[in-house]
Parts: sequence; C-alpha cells; structure tokens
Amino acid sequence: MGGMRARADRARLFLTAAAVLLGCGALAARPAGGPTAWAGLPDLSLIVVVVVGMIGVTAPVPSEYENLLGRVQWVAAVILGVAAFAAARLLTAPIGPPVTALAAASTVVAAVAEEAFFRRLVYGWLAGGGPALAVVGAAALFAVVHLPAYGVRALPVDLAAGIMFGWQRLATGGWTAPALTHAAANLLQLI
Repeated sequence: MGGMRARADRARLFLTAAAVLLGCGALAARPAGGPTAWAGLPDLSLIVVVVVGMIGVTAPVPSEYENLLGRVQWVAAVILGVAAFAAARLLTAPIGPPVTALAAASTVVAAVAEEAFFRRLVYGWLAGGGPALAVVGAAALFAVVHLPAYGVRALPVDLAAGIMFGWQRLATGGWTAPALTHAAANLLQLI
C-alpha cells in the first residue's frame, strides 16, 4: 500500500513540475507590451495567461497549504500590499496611453491568473522545502517570466513584487490576497 502511495506522490510531483515548467514557458513567451497591448485582441497573450491561471487553480495542492489564518489577517495583508504599490505608483510616471475598459479588465484577469499559478501552484509545490523556498522560489520564477516582456531593468521590481505577493501568501495561507493586490497594482500602473 505504501508503494502505491509513494508512486502516486512521485507522479503528482512530476505532473506539478511539468505544469510549472510549461506555465513559466508560456508566460515568458508572451509578446512584449503587457496588458495594455491586449486591448488589440485577438492577441493570444491573454488566453495563455488565463490557461496558465486555470492550471494553477486546478492543480492538486495539499490542503494544509490552503488554510486561511483569519479574515483580519487577510484584510491587513491586502491593505499593506496595496498601500505599498500605491506608494510606489506615486513615485513613477504613467506608463502608456489612455486605458480602455478592455485593457483594464485584461490586466485584472492576468493578475488573478498569474497569482493562481505562482502563489497557489508554484508556491504550493515549493512549500515542502519550507516557507523561504516557497516565497523566494515563486518570486524568482515570477520575475524571470516577465523578463522577455519588460526587460532586465524591471527584474528588481518584479522580484520585489513577487516577494510581496509571496509574503501575503505566507501570511494569509491562501492565494486570494496576493491576487487582489496584484490586480490593484496592475490597475494602479494604468492610471
């Protein structure tokens, strides 16, 4: 009986690793321009991000990694995260032309899908190695897949954002707080 369980655990580990590699590859292969470029559909970028997010949501993750630690802690983590991104936004110039409703919706969908992938699937996969590995490993992959679209100059910002989202994941026990914060951060960059 133990042998079957060990084989099933190895199979799950292999399938999760394959999903992480395929998802990261698909995200890294997105065309440059980011969500504001998605308003000119039929660009397949948004579809890729949504599919990767669905992989993140549907992939098996041990239930002990999905426990929420309380509503107050969740709200506090979201407030701190959004406040950090709002403060950073006040220090930067707008990044592009006026935004359409479709571009705004696309950036929210992309943020939620990326967090389902990175903070649910990838974080959950790495959590067996400890919280530091889960936070830093998911953040590093998050930053690396954004290199093709935003370049090396954005790497420190993407890594810092990934660490913030990872901290929120650790603090709340779930991926929804980082998803909400990521969506707010993306929307803040559009205004």
